[in-house]
Amino acid sequence: MTPDAEAVHRYRGIGDERDLGRYPTMPAALAEQARLRPDAPYLTAVSADGEESTLRYGELDAASAACAHWLRTELGVRPGDVVALVPLNDLWSVVALFGVLRAGASCQMLGPADPADRMRSQARSQGAVLVLRSPAVDCPLGEAVAVPDFTRAPAAPAPGGPVTALDPASAAVLFATSGSTAASKIVVQSHRNAATNAEAFCRHHRLRPGDRVLGFLPIHHANGVHTTLFAPLNAGAHVVLAARFDPFGYPELLRRYRPRIASAVPSVLEALLETWRDPQLPPGFDYFLTAAAPLGVSTARRVASTLGARVVQGYGLTETTNFSTTLPTDLGAGEYRRVMLETDVPPVGAAVFGCEIAVFAEDGTPCPPGGTGEIRMRGHSVMAGYGGNPEATAAAFQGGWFRSGDLGHLVERGGADPLLVITGRAKNIAKVRGEAVSLEEMERALCALDFVRDAACVPVPHRFDGERITAAVVTAAERDAEIAAHLRTLFPAAALPHRIVRVPVVPRTATGKILRPELRGTLGL
Repeated sequence: MTPDAEAVHRYRGIGDERDLGRYPTMPAALAEQARLRPDAPYLTAVSADGEESTLRYGELDAASAACAHWLRTELGVRPGDVVALVPLNDLWSVVALFGVLRAGASCQMLGPADPADRMRSQARSQGAVLVLRSPAVDCPLGEAVAVPDFTRAPAAPAPGGPVTALDPASAAVLFATSGSTAASKIVVQSHRNAATNAEAFCRHHRLRPGDRVLGFLPIHHANGVHTTLFAPLNAGAHVVLAARFDPFGYPELLRRYRPRIASAVPSVLEALLETWRDPQLPPGFDYFLTAAAPLGVSTARRVASTLGARVVQGYGLTETTNFSTTLPTDLGAGEYRRVMLETDVPPVGAAVFGCEIAVFAEDGTPCPPGGTGEIRMRGHSVMAGYGGNPEATAAAFQGGWFRSGDLGHLVERGGADPLLVITGRAKNIAKVRGEAVSLEEMERALCALDFVRDAACVPVPHRFDGERITAAVVTAAERDAEIAAHLRTLFPAAALPHRIVRVPVVPRTATGKILRPELRGTLGL
């Protein structure tokens, strides 16, 4: 391990050879929760038509053990292997995730809406020995194996059991970052990463056994896995996992399940505010937790005035295992109003347990309080690295910190931890419905067409989608249908440009960099 890699995983001087959480791995957490509360509900999955299925802690323990046994004995999975999974928000996928981990393998999450070539490329880049899928997913990969229903009658493990002793430093879950078609940006998170983030979440939100958390974010993303699955498990809490967000059905989920915390994204809150007639939150509801896209102050104000609720905003990256910062939950009414409702840009909170945050100037020196620079993180939640790409990992781990590429500043709060405010993105990323989409990858895809002489993309703010993408192309004639067909083979539907506009030239600097502000002006945005 390089000195930078060693330093980036230290938290307040504590190296990552020491576990910070109450459990070293999430399978260890499951084993203990199943012992303490086998009959308590862990997960209630709600289908798109409202049908619910509940899995108790003891049932998940037995079903995932049976899945691990099946993987080891029937499919030949060995400790250290990578197993890819195409999941939906359902019980089968959750059992499969824990089954893979308990078999000693790492689980690579693939997007169910991605084209087949994209899935296959990502899985091959990490040497996945097998692709599993939810039996309910319409998967374009013919080689994907449907996960049997181990929740109905879990088979008894063979003598010796399928549960493999796990090294907390070993790989647990792999996620594709925005724009990753292959090995370049596949994030490898260790078991210790997952356990640290789960512990941080439970401490920050004071999550207790029996607390109910409502989520719907897809579990092929880091937020869906860590916020919706791992953190509640760590606490012995109860998760309600909706198949998807439906603005007309969401109020009924709140009424029926009465969660204490509801995970969301800003565009979802906007849709809820627009469609919910006679809104009334259930007794015991504390707040909405948002991430994945910037929260506008107008949204926070409307949630406060219309729903009488707070929005607790967080920030993090897949590379830092979900949340690096979260707004303190114990702010007094006056301080919450000042920092969230009477400001231009609401803060994303203070550093959570296990993670340190700093802001650096371009010359690599720390910025003074209030000074804008690049946000950097270090601690036990920082990824193990980019799978199969040590060069990219080394570039991200510089000076003992992970370089986020995001810009912001810290706001001092007297003796309390400072609050982080994000002011921009150094990376060319659009956030569409909470999904991070690489503008540069889309530009490369456009320019791969022989009739496209040049291309550039810009994000456009949208109330419900967060952002939409407008693609500017330099072509001799209008070829929008061919361009759209080409992009559909490479990107999920949600990531596709909302508009394709022909332009005579893409404005660039003398060194070839796209002048996106100038392009926005050309497009009238």
